[in-house]
Formats: sequence, structure tokens, C-alpha cells
Amino acid sequence: MTTAEFLDWFEVQTKEMARICRAKNADYSGADHDPFLNFKRVELMGIATTEQGFLTRMTDKLCRIRNLTEKEAQVKDESIRDTLLDLANYSLLMAGYLESKSRIKP
Repeated sequence: MTTAEFLDWFEVQTKEMARICRAKNADYSGADHDPFLNFKRVELMGIATTEQGFLTRMTDKLCRIRNLTEKEAQVKDESIRDTLLDLANYSLLMAGYLESKSRIKP
């Protein structure tokens, strides 16, 4: 793959990530329209911090990626590509959350 081919591929992937993020956010954010609500719930329930909620979900994805690289998936509804895109979206969601809390600079 050339650099130009990679950048074209990258653009397609990030557009797909945005589509997935919109759809999942509609499912998880509820009527509050809070893009981070699903992650904040662990803190609201006294289980862990919101940041730990993000990291837990990211760890789940990393474990799935590891398993999918070692053997064929028994559950066919999420491919390794889907899992990698979810992990990238979780990373951006956490960055957005931290920025909204002024913990990182844009």
C-alpha cells in the first residue's frame, strides 16, 4: 500500500467511524444527548470513575482483538475490523470527555 492509498483508506475508515459513533451515540446517550453518559454511569453508580469506565471498555476491545488474531471468532456479529474501529472511537470519546473536563488541551 502506498502512502496515497493508505490516506485514501484512512479517510474511508474515519468516515465509517463517524457513522458508527453517531449510531451508537443515539443508542447509548439517551434523551440527555450526553455522548459520554454510558461511561459516566459507572461513576454515577459508585463502581468506578468515568475514566476507568472508558479504560475498561477499551481493555475489553483489546482483549477481543487479541483473541481474534489468535483464533476464529465464535460470535460472528463483530469482526476484528469492527473491534478496531470501536477501539479507535473509544479513544476519541475519551479524548473528547477529557477535553470537555479541561483535562487536556485541544
